[in-house]
Amino acid sequence: MGVVNTTYTFSGTDTITSSKLNNIIDDTTFTSDAIQGNTLQVVSPGKLAVNAGGITSNEMGANSVVTSAITDSNVITSKLASGAVTQAKLGTNVAGNGPAFRAWASSQTPITGTVFTKVTLATESFDTNNNFSSSRFTPTVAGYYQINGSVYNAAGTTFLRALLYKNGALNSSGTISAGTAYVSQSSDIIYLNGTTDYIELYAYSASTTNIDTSQDATFMSGFLARSA
Repeated sequence: MGVVNTTYTFSGTDTITSSKLNNIIDDTTFTSDAIQGNTLQVVSPGKLAVNAGGITSNEMGANSVVTSAITDSNVITSKLASGAVTQAKLGTNVAGNGPAFRAWASSQTPITGTVFTKVTLATESFDTNNNFSSSRFTPTVAGYYQINGSVYNAAGTTFLRALLYKNGALNSSGTISAGTAYVSQSSDIIYLNGTTDYIELYAYSASTTNIDTSQDATFMSGFLARSA
């Protein structure tokens, strides 16, 4: 509070003016208990400034918006609520933390010639958000996903094709592979709604055969490329 100056006395009918107030409250100062935190300092009587230490949560109101850059030294983790920073608030070239997975075939998948067959992917390389189960990827975050699929058959057929299925229907057809050993791959960016949409890897062969176990050649992987 300011220092009370008693050089002026008001009467019952007196009009209060700024000049009269200046005579009452003079030499304004701030005491330490009037300042929250340690980032405000008095630069002259009656004036506050933010020092080089920055602004802490004590000086920011509930509806405050910071438009300038904030560095690691200004904001500590404990001051940010979990989930408070959304994908939309991330800057350019900042990677997100959406779901990512990779799973591969640790057992053979028998397929009948000319029949579209779901490939069994029993072993996970990683699954960051526990969205992969029973050879199916069902993300809980809506967005656009980069999905990759690959199938391998060591025995060889007339041709082999990897296919990406969305919600049980063909979404993306892969390359047609032919030769003494067959590898076909399919890749696409696919929108998934984060609730019911799912992706599976299928294979198509011209003749009855097996999709072989191969960590490097029979697999499906994917990650959130952009939020919805």
